[in-house]
Amino acid sequence: MFDWLNNIDTHLFLSLNGMHSPFFDAFFTLFTSMETWFPLYILFLIIIFKKYRQQGVWILLFFILTIVLSDQLSGLIKDTVQRFRPSQEPLLAGKVNVPSGQGGLYGFVSGHAANSFALTFLLGFLSRNRKLFSILFFWSIVICYSRIYVGVHYPLDVICGGTLGALIGWGMYKLLIYFDWRFQQKSIKKAGVWKQTEIFPIEIALLFIVVTLLIAAKIIVKHYA
Repeated sequence: MFDWLNNIDTHLFLSLNGMHSPFFDAFFTLFTSMETWFPLYILFLIIIFKKYRQQGVWILLFFILTIVLSDQLSGLIKDTVQRFRPSQEPLLAGKVNVPSGQGGLYGFVSGHAANSFALTFLLGFLSRNRKLFSILFFWSIVICYSRIYVGVHYPLDVICGGTLGALIGWGMYKLLIYFDWRFQQKSIKKAGVWKQTEIFPIEIALLFIVVTLLIAAKIIVKHYA
């Protein structure tokens, strides 16, 4: 059973990872870096504090706890399961495209997938805005794909990592709402749904970052051509 699943996972990985080019090597190397998205995270915090005022401190605390839990739990699973990343798998030597380096030794589950989906679900439920949730969900999917593209995760790694992150994000949202009901008289919930004017800066920031990455990738390819 597990051998059959592993064979399918490996074949799917090789198919997806094998579709590469110098331009997308550069683009997804930049896209998959967590540091690339720091301006977006800062924007999230600005919007949260602007909308929730002093309650923003508690939301920030829950966001930090969510990412820490997601990151540490995915790391614990990696060390427990000890499944080699495709970039570290001896049987795949010479078959994997790794434009951004081999990464750590173990890859199940993906920490990037877990973290991005945890953030997506917590922020999506908090905002109660379907459009924002859809945008962040798509962003998380591309993050997951980028991990396969750069050769450091199998599809099953990112699927399970994303599922783990979604559960953590949903659970932390429920815990935040309980905290809000128990200690703050529903002050967070009463702030209401995020309006289009509140998510518009996020849309612009995402578009700006992606366009910047596309331009940077083009410059990198032209420089090293």
